[in-house]
Amino acid sequence: MSEHLIWLGQKQEKDLAARQLNLSIIGLRDSLRILLNPHIDPVEIDPVLVQHQSFELADKVVRYKELKAEIKNIDRSLGPI
Repeated sequence: MSEHLIWLGQKQEKDLAARQLNLSIIGLRDSLRILLNPHIDPVEIDPVLVQHQSFELADKVVRYKELKAEIKNIDRSLGPI
């Protein structure tokens, strides 16, 4: 198997992981927007849930950015196809 095909396979795996993370990030963002509804009484906000989802969102955004950087490096290594 050629090295080029190996790198293409790794790129596809990373693309899929990035797409899955992106969907999860969108879901967490939407969930936080609902939890932090400006039309509800602030004492009704569940701070533990907001904290948990915020940390999870931040972690996934960092991992997403790392994956996108890895994909960019693979693209650079592969050159024009």
